[in-house]
Amino acid sequence: MESESVDYMDELLDLQYANDVMHARVKRLQEELADLPEKTDEHHIAWRDAWEDWRVEAELLDDVLTYFSEKLGLDRDELAAAVREEAARDEDWPPVED
Repeated sequence: MESESVDYMDELLDLQYANDVMHARVKRLQEELADLPEKTDEHHIAWRDAWEDWRVEAELLDDVLTYFSEKLGLDRDELAAAVREEAARDEDWPPVED
């Protein structure tokens, strides 16, 4: 059972990381675009695409959190908090996109 718990946590951490990378991209774009006096269609498309990528990652993370919490009989919110806490222990957290 210990191996299974490690496997699911590894998977959840990977998903949390991907989610956070996409979220950081959206935030960076928002900051960059906020300083522009006018935004082009390309700016709007870039932000929309980044937001959509983040939404997809967030939904996947949410679905997998729900799956594992039900499979293992864990509280979903507590599992999500445990994943965020474990991710925060990583010295490279939060992810920064170049």
